[in-house]
Amino acid sequence: MSSILIIGAERGLGLGLAQTLHAQGWDVTGTALHGADTVELGKVATVSNVDVTLARDIEPLLAAVGTFDVIFMVAGVYGPLHNSVVEATEAELSDIMMTNCFGPIRLVHHLLDRLNSGGTLAVMSSHRASIALNTEPGLKLDLYRASKVALNMLARTIHTDTGLTVLSIHPGWAATAMGTLDGTVEAEMSVEESVTGMAEVLMANMGCGEHRYLDWAGRPLPW
Repeated sequence: MSSILIIGAERGLGLGLAQTLHAQGWDVTGTALHGADTVELGKVATVSNVDVTLARDIEPLLAAVGTFDVIFMVAGVYGPLHNSVVEATEAELSDIMMTNCFGPIRLVHHLLDRLNSGGTLAVMSSHRASIALNTEPGLKLDLYRASKVALNMLARTIHTDTGLTVLSIHPGWAATAMGTLDGTVEAEMSVEESVTGMAEVLMANMGCGEHRYLDWAGRPLPW
C-alpha cells in the first residue's frame, strides 16, 4: 500500500485527491488549516493541522506524522482579484508568496526525512508558471504567475540538492472555489477529472528520479 501526505487537503483539489487515492487503496494523511471543516477529509484520511505560512506549526506537524512514499504540497491561493504587481500592496504580495511558495517549500525541507527511500515530492504548480507559455497579453495574473514560478524553481533546487523525484503538476482549470473565483468564472473541468488525472500522473512518475513539469494528463509543460 502506497502512502501519501497531502498538505492542504480539507477542500477543493486536495480533498478530491485524498478521496481518489483512498478509493484506490492508498494510506492517506491530509492536513487542514486550524478550525477548518474536516468531516469529509476525516472519512478518507488521518487528519493533522498546519498553516504553511506559520513556522510555529512545523514542529507539531512533524510530531504528528510518520513517513510517506509521496508528499504532495497542494496548499495555495489565487491572491487578490486584481492580481497586478502595480496595484498589489506589500501585504498582498507577502501573503501569496508565503502561501504558494516559501511556506510550502520551507515545510518540505523539514519533511524530507519523512520520505521513504525512493520517495516522491509533488507540488501543485500551474501552466501559468511556464515562462515559455506566457504569451497572452493583458491577463492580470502577475502575482499568481510569480508565486508559481518561484515554487517551481525552489522545487528544482530540492531535486538538484537531493536527487529526489520531484513533480510540478498543473491540475487543469478545475471547478473549485479558487478555480472559479468563488463562482464568478466558469472552469474547464470537474474536480473529479482533475484529481483522477493527477493520481494517474503520480503513479506513472513516482520514483523516476527526475524533476518533471506535467499537466493532469501527464503532458510535459515547457519551463
